[in-house]
Amino acid sequence: MGKNHRHQKQLKSEKAKVKLKSKGSKQLPKGLNITDASFKVKKIVIREQLKQQDESQVLSRRKLNVKDLLTRLQHYNSSVRQDAIKELKEILSEHGFETLNVQLNDLIKGISALALDKEKAIRREALKALNLILSPISKDQLLPFGNILISYLTCAMTHIDQFIMEDSLLFLDILIQHCNNFLASNSQKILVYFLDMISKLHSQAQPGRQLTTNLSLKSTSMKWRIKVLNSLQKFLSAIVQNKRLSRTQALEQSSKIYQVKEENINSAIYTPKCLKVLPINFEKWDHCDESNSCLGTESLQDHIDSLMPLMFESWLEVRPVKQNSANVQSPISEDAASLLQCITSIIQNLIEYMETFEKGHNLTTPSIWFKSKFQNEYIKNLLNDFPYFQHKKNFRTKKSQDLPSNLSVDCLDQNLSLTYIYIWFTTKSSSINEHLDKDACSRVLQFITGTLENWTSQQSSSVSNLMKVLRVLFLDASTIWYKDKISLGNVLKIIIRVYLEQPKKDLQTQLFALMSDIVMDHNLGHLHSEDAFKDFVKSLPVLLRKSFISHNTIQMLNRVVLQYRQWIQKELEENHNLILENAKTIQIIESDDEMNSRLMICNLFYFMDQQIYF
Repeated sequence: MGKNHRHQKQLKSEKAKVKLKSKGSKQLPKGLNITDASFKVKKIVIREQLKQQDESQVLSRRKLNVKDLLTRLQHYNSSVRQDAIKELKEILSEHGFETLNVQLNDLIKGISALALDKEKAIRREALKALNLILSPISKDQLLPFGNILISYLTCAMTHIDQFIMEDSLLFLDILIQHCNNFLASNSQKILVYFLDMISKLHSQAQPGRQLTTNLSLKSTSMKWRIKVLNSLQKFLSAIVQNKRLSRTQALEQSSKIYQVKEENINSAIYTPKCLKVLPINFEKWDHCDESNSCLGTESLQDHIDSLMPLMFESWLEVRPVKQNSANVQSPISEDAASLLQCITSIIQNLIEYMETFEKGHNLTTPSIWFKSKFQNEYIKNLLNDFPYFQHKKNFRTKKSQDLPSNLSVDCLDQNLSLTYIYIWFTTKSSSINEHLDKDACSRVLQFITGTLENWTSQQSSSVSNLMKVLRVLFLDASTIWYKDKISLGNVLKIIIRVYLEQPKKDLQTQLFALMSDIVMDHNLGHLHSEDAFKDFVKSLPVLLRKSFISHNTIQMLNRVVLQYRQWIQKELEENHNLILENAKTIQIIESDDEMNSRLMICNLFYFMDQQIYF
């Protein structure tokens, strides 16, 4: 038999195994003989998109409702917050205000809080969403949320992060557009924050403020100041508008006449017939208290006293080099032109606010204080180099283009504003023996005449500013200027020539309205004695042969016939029949009683036929 090696192989395998040797009755260490039955549990999360949603709810593109999105606005992850605000903005743009009216409180709180977010993209998306919320809402509906919005605005304006503070100006623009009444009621507090953005307080020993330089901002300090002053100008404009509206409403309320029927005089006071449901006047409740947060006389003067020197100091940094020759326009840079626009607009807004405030409180002290405090500084810093023009660099696109390296841009609005402010100063007299600066008056008149003579259709956007200048000059300042022997006859002559000769409808309409006011004001005899005024009166009968005429023009013609009939008598006599025939069909504009207006045209000829028409 052959040898069987299987047994030997098994022996070798057994010898190769590791033998565990037991040392007597020693047991395993404690714990190793116990089976560990512990385990971890992780819950199964069903994604929001897979949950069952109420069909009546408004959902985003990821099937999230408004409540879920508002919760995600507070998430620690910036990407989650950004996605949430984007989807919320899409919902706001697609659905009307009525759908989200119930959640208005949560929406305003949640979105306004993102104005303080550290991420720029989230802040900008939040402001866009806030604009969508505030656009369709009335002031009455916004009133309960005014404190919330103002609180987040002030936090942003005083934030330690420069970029959040910079975006607070965008937040302010949205509030100016939709709820300027809240801003007006908190104007005193917000104005201080504006000043803090560009300046800091001196030491206690030296009162006042000094300009600051912010090196952490991407833009230069001058561009930052321009941005802040531009927002300040919008803010002041909103306050002025709100102040005017409040005054108009107060006058309307005071002029209402209540009539009581004779049969109700003896009726009992507490009868049900006398009960009436009246709407809540939110505007009255929201009326600002001047001693607390609105601008009163003292607080207004304090803020102006801090603001005006800061603006003059800012202008000194960019003002043009002094020209050797007089009456030559001074070239300024683009930043200087922008800064000048902000400064002049702010001063104009301050003037308008003071005038509205004075009319409401029957005062003149703020205006006189403003003139005595800042007129000389204004002339020294801003008017000495007047008028200005801007040098704008031209970037050539082709070598073949033969263009100058610098293009001259006319700073018309800035120059008109400077003119208006100086003329307004001359209307406020602080002493009897005060005299006008004839050199400054001469330069102002020279600028006005040059502007009128060279007026073009491209300047139509500046018509309102031009008319402001002409109105304050002729209706308010002319008496004082004539008293100082400064004649306005040449300007009046050019105005009438522009009105009669140049076919500029916008400007012509405004100039005619100005001349009508001059005719109707019996205190302007010094203007009525000018030869140019006589030329204007002679041109008036032509208006009676046109296809339309305003009621105010008819009233003016009646006054002219009574006072200056000898100037137009010949023209009226020659066209007597044509005017009477045209009076039957002429279109009367802005007339409450059209028949009475036509009779007024016919009664212009009373001096001829002694006939009065009824």
